[in-house]
Amino acid sequence: MVIRLAELNICWPDEYGDFVSAFIADSENEHGCAFSLSVKKGMTECHGFSFAENPSSHLLQRQFQNEILCSDAEWTRATLYCPHYSDPNFTLPIAAICSRLSYFSTVLLHGSAVEHNGEGVIFTGYSGVGKTTQAELWNKFLGADIINGDKVLIKAGNNAVTAYGLPWKGSSPYCKNKKVPLKGIVVLRQASFNKIRRLDAAGFMEYFMPHLFLPHWDADCMSMVLETVDALLSQTPLWLLECRPDEQAVRLTEKTIFGI
Repeated sequence: MVIRLAELNICWPDEYGDFVSAFIADSENEHGCAFSLSVKKGMTECHGFSFAENPSSHLLQRQFQNEILCSDAEWTRATLYCPHYSDPNFTLPIAAICSRLSYFSTVLLHGSAVEHNGEGVIFTGYSGVGKTTQAELWNKFLGADIINGDKVLIKAGNNAVTAYGLPWKGSSPYCKNKKVPLKGIVVLRQASFNKIRRLDAAGFMEYFMPHLFLPHWDADCMSMVLETVDALLSQTPLWLLECRPDEQAVRLTEKTIFGI
């Protein structure tokens, strides 16, 4: 089957279609796919050796897991080898897909995303800081639509930055196939008060970069991701919100970002 991520066709294994059902493309033509994934239950064995049947340029393996993913040089085709696949977060396939998406000025950010007044706001930060909670507060007090509670794709174009939903949502219940022009990114920190400020370049390195998906295993992909991040930050304001999980934090952030 073919799914659509960030306006690109991705060839996805039929047997895992239930996990991506909201993202299935209208046409199932596999030609023109930016990335294709196949899954095999295990590597071929011969004379006590296990081996991949197709030569590859990249190999990824999850630590302490019996899973290996092999990909070609530009991450256009990958094969996942695993005896019994049970990872609901599809960690290795996402790593391969995001490596490929770097060729299309698209990066993955660990964060929750909402649509408000036709534009997107992303909340990012370390696990447990309250990203999904902020999204839910925006839904409660502003009627914002929650796109994803854990992961979001960001594509930087020449004149616009767009946020996209993903089929994978971590422990969050929110997952929608939706795209919105990105209005701002908010880094969250828990506090006993509500305060928001614009981040400068130094703040970007400290507060934002740790939450980006960075493909360190491929120098070309890393270079393209960093170029995309430069373009992203030249067009999208980045804020630090120290806050309580309450309505006042929502109103303060909305006023700051949207001028309301």
